[in-house]
Amino acid sequence: MLVVAAWLAYATSLDTPFFMDDGPAIVHNPHITSLTPLSRAMSSPPQSPVAGRPLVSLSLAITYALSGPGARGFHAGNLVVHVLAGLTLFGLLRRTLRHPRCALAADADPVALVCALAWIVHPLHVEVMAYAVQRTESMMALFYLLALYAFARALETDRRGRAWLGMAVAAGIAGACCKESMATLPVMVLLYDAVFGAGSIGRALQQRRWFYLALALTWVAVAMLVWSGPRYSSAGFGVGLSPLAYLVTQAPIVLDYLRLSVWPHPLVADYGLTTPSRLTDVWPAVLIVSALAVGTVLIWRRHPPIALLATWWFITLAPASSVVPILTEVGAERRTYLPLVAIVVLVVLGARAVLRRWAAPPWRTGIAAATTAAAVLALGATSAARGGDYADPVRIWQTVLAARPHGRAHHNLGIELAARGRVDDALREYRLAADTVPEAHYSIGFVLASRNDPAAAAHELRTFLALDPDDALAPKATNLLGMMLMATGDRAGAIDAYERTLAMAPGDDDARRGLAEAHTASGARAIEEQRFADASAAFARAVAAAPTAATARLNYGRSLMLEGRTALAEAAFRAGLDLAPDDPPLIAAYAAALATRGAFAQARDEFERALRLDPANPDARVGLSVLDRRAPGAARR
Repeated sequence: MLVVAAWLAYATSLDTPFFMDDGPAIVHNPHITSLTPLSRAMSSPPQSPVAGRPLVSLSLAITYALSGPGARGFHAGNLVVHVLAGLTLFGLLRRTLRHPRCALAADADPVALVCALAWIVHPLHVEVMAYAVQRTESMMALFYLLALYAFARALETDRRGRAWLGMAVAAGIAGACCKESMATLPVMVLLYDAVFGAGSIGRALQQRRWFYLALALTWVAVAMLVWSGPRYSSAGFGVGLSPLAYLVTQAPIVLDYLRLSVWPHPLVADYGLTTPSRLTDVWPAVLIVSALAVGTVLIWRRHPPIALLATWWFITLAPASSVVPILTEVGAERRTYLPLVAIVVLVVLGARAVLRRWAAPPWRTGIAAATTAAAVLALGATSAARGGDYADPVRIWQTVLAARPHGRAHHNLGIELAARGRVDDALREYRLAADTVPEAHYSIGFVLASRNDPAAAAHELRTFLALDPDDALAPKATNLLGMMLMATGDRAGAIDAYERTLAMAPGDDDARRGLAEAHTASGARAIEEQRFADASAAFARAVAAAPTAATARLNYGRSLMLEGRTALAEAAFRAGLDLAPDDPPLIAAYAAALATRGAFAQARDEFERALRLDPANPDARVGLSVLDRRAPGAARR
């Protein structure tokens, strides 16, 4: 039932395209393209969403090896992980609910099944299915639940208790290699032990001190991975936002999570960047969350199992929604993946209590079955519809803007509209995003460049580079800026832009060619500046960087011709023709070199061959005309 329900709920998510961070984590991640060496497959480029998460990186490499680079295989892998997490949750709940402290007797198994069904099809999980890289969340949760399940099994048996405890420790370390949120596991295991095992925290620590010391290796693993600073620019205590300020911003977000757990609408794919909130603006949310926390503490005295569920919600949510600032997203539905367990179980137990109080035994089972079926169908249908939103890149960003508008959503919608040819609509979205998203200025500049407005494009590109000079798009921006400045006649500015590109990306062939052309153009206007040598040197570097590119040989030869180094130019053209023997511009350039050294007959043959291949070739036509004036007696065919 759990497997079929999950498949029906998330089948629409399998065909969704890659989304946001899937680009750096999967599409442009060379580490996942091979399983060997294993150390490379378990690593990732710095600042990647899977950096410092070796098991997730390995799982992506395995998916790539099994299904190739297409998105469907990665979504299918996420569904497999989710189903395993749901099955593990069912096993954990049925064993826990059988415990005498829960007083559920024969209802333990059906209640566990209803809880697992509601959790596995819940719409809040669609993000983890449709957003491939968010496998980080589901893999961590799988190991989290597996560790608790193993510990629950250890409490039931003495004969194999040590093996189950060992599995719990291993699962804890594995989860730490998936996501840092695993750091809360030792606390939850200890509280679970206090309620369903030893009876108190003190006795739990006394009876199983060696187990808890071993389980603390989870913290060691998390600390080691965090210490390497894999994503230092997006999260942590040194990102420019104080823990208290971040905690205040999270109060309304936490209440949103609570509401969406019960009524999952409207769902939001991107909550936007974290911006500090003033306490005077969010104090009602802070007050409500504080009251819930105090209430949870008070419940521990009278109803420890219920208090454990409420504590589960707070503790599993704490890594992302308490005092560790995360700048890239103020909120995310995937963060409810584990906390949702507590809400689902509390709702199901509450519904069971109402039924037992108000429905007579002959009707109780039928009402429970009908209510469960209706709830699961509603949740599953909502999940399927939500998967359809992710399948349409334009629609998913429109849903974000309808529910929670912000600059990044406007910008991403613009990108998708531009991809569909709706450039005017895209430009409007870019301009709406430009106040808060520096990258929008790059996008505006790109559009203006394509519309042959180099001055305006250059202004936008310079604005982008001033606002975010270290962005990953900076090399592309400086390269495009160089092209725009060349078009406006600012050759000195173009040279500076291309040199900035090469400082960031030394192997950029486009920048090398652009720099050489800028030097050549500058030299053609003012020979006294002696830029020809700079131009040919730059083109020589371009040839060295791309030895199989015929165009690089053509540009290099032309720059040598401008220097008067005809013999070297002729050799460069011949080398280019070895690579592209039927390229009309190369043939015409080679003919010009032959004519310069007096080989007029051979030059005429080459000019005519260029015209046969391209009758409109201007260099060949002009070359023949000049040749007729310079050597009227040259042999003709």
